[in-house]
Formats: sequence, C-alpha cells, structure tokens
Amino acid sequence: MYKVRITLPASITNLGPGLNSLGLAIGLYTTIEISRRDDDQLVVETDGEGAGRYGMGLRHPTTLAIMRLFQKQENAVLGINVKVSNNIPLNSGLGAEAAFWVAGVIGANNLMGAIYNRLQVLEIAALISHLPSQVVTSIMGGLTASFTSGEQLIYRTLPISGLSIIVALPELKQYTNEGAKVKPDRVPLNDALFNLSRVPLLVESLRVGDWKLIGQLMDDRLHIPYLKTQITGYDHVAEMARRAGALAVSLSGDGPAIVAFAESNHKQIATTMQLAFENSGLKSRTWIVPVDTQGVTISVAGT
Repeated sequence: MYKVRITLPASITNLGPGLNSLGLAIGLYTTIEISRRDDDQLVVETDGEGAGRYGMGLRHPTTLAIMRLFQKQENAVLGINVKVSNNIPLNSGLGAEAAFWVAGVIGANNLMGAIYNRLQVLEIAALISHLPSQVVTSIMGGLTASFTSGEQLIYRTLPISGLSIIVALPELKQYTNEGAKVKPDRVPLNDALFNLSRVPLLVESLRVGDWKLIGQLMDDRLHIPYLKTQITGYDHVAEMARRAGALAVSLSGDGPAIVAFAESNHKQIATTMQLAFENSGLKSRTWIVPVDTQGVTISVAGT
C-alpha cells in the first residue's frame, strides 16, 4: 500500500480591505489520507464537519481533483481510498472546499511519483479549484498575498506576528445559495480608493502586531456592505464584539463566518458574539484560533 497524508489549515481570505488578495491561515484543520488499493474501487470515507455533504465517490472535491490530475497526465491509479477527517466548517468562508481540492492535487501528484514541484502544485490547484487566494493561503500558511494573471499564479508569503483570532459562525440555511450573488460588478471609485489606501498599512500592522493600527485598517467598502445584509444581526454582533474588546471585525472570505481581532479577552469576545447572534434569533458556534504559520504538512508511507 502507498499512502499520502495531507493536513491543511483553514483560511481567512478577502482579509479586511485586501479583497481577492490577502489571506490568513488559521488553526482549524482538515486531514485527508489518500492511498492505493489492490483492486479498482474508489472508496471515500468522511468524518467531522460536513461528513456526507458531498456524497460518495467522484462527487467529493478531493476525488474530483485527483481525477483532474490523472486526466492532465493521461494516467491513473485504478484503486484509491480517500479518508477525510475535517474540522473546517463547510460553506463558511473558511476555505474547507479549497483545502479539499489542494489535498486531491497533492495526493494524486504523490501517487504518480511527485511529477510536479511545489509551485506547479500551487498553480494547478488554484486553476482547477477557482479559489486561488484560499489555495495559496492553505498551502503556504501565515499571511499571503496573491492574484492570477491568465493561468499564471503570482503570490508571496508575508511576515506576521503571533495573533489569536475569534471566529463566529451563524447557522444560516440560505446564505450559501444567495450570499455572494448580491455583490455588484461595479463599485464607486471612492470606495475602491478607500480599500486600496489601507492595504499597505494593514500588511505592516499585521507584521509588527500593532493592534491599534489593525483596528483602524480592517474596514472594507467593496465586499462586506453587500454581504452583511444576508447575515441576520451582523451589525449587532460586530458592535457587541467591539464593546467586549475586539479591535476589528470582518468577514472571512464570502462569509458567513465573522472574524474578530483582539489583543486580549478572547473568550469574553467569543461568548459575547454568540449571545449577540442569539439575540438576533440565530444559533452560532465560536472558535478561538491562532494563526497557522506552517501551511500544508505531508507525510508519505509506502509498503
């Protein structure tokens, strides 16, 4: 048997004003084991967050990614086991789906003898998943900046100080289907300039851990104003989090997960956000997580 074990962190993308560019890896993880079988069967097992959500076989993003890479090489491994142990909530804006795609590409690459290098794996996963900033953040860890130009992926990892972040996820039945559709194709120039002017200082404040500055720079006018209307109680939750000590509140990705940045009182802020959602008629879950600076970890075993 030949087995590849891949662990990937969750990702906060569209970070503050850094729309479609800045990403931050955090300490929630999915671990996926991909191994050869002695027959020609494809067996997929899922456990944890979203278990059974994609059904079995080829409908899971990990197996879709595996097959895409096999097709690219016009080669295939006949029998495969895929075991997913996931702690990243699905459809939350925390990058679980991108992590699944990345794991599939890495797993298939290793099953075929590691024919692609790290940069090529990044580019392939970004292209086939259509989630480039999440892919880069999940693989590289820490703070990242990235964009695509045609089929070329351009990215850098950026230095960041140690942070702990509060994540609050409300239970919203319709958000997955409707949330991202409300964003306009065109935005006012002043709003675009508002975001652009804040990105360089936000990067610097995250590098040195300047909490006061982070709190002044996390606002966004291109993304959150259009999405928050789909999240019941967003403004109330954000306000109560700030009153409890949060210096900045934002969405993760396209949401609906809300993230709060604070220097201290993380447990109190998490509890306050959960109670604020309850006051708005929603159940929610919260996590207090560190920044993940390692990114993907891979172990390979062969017998």
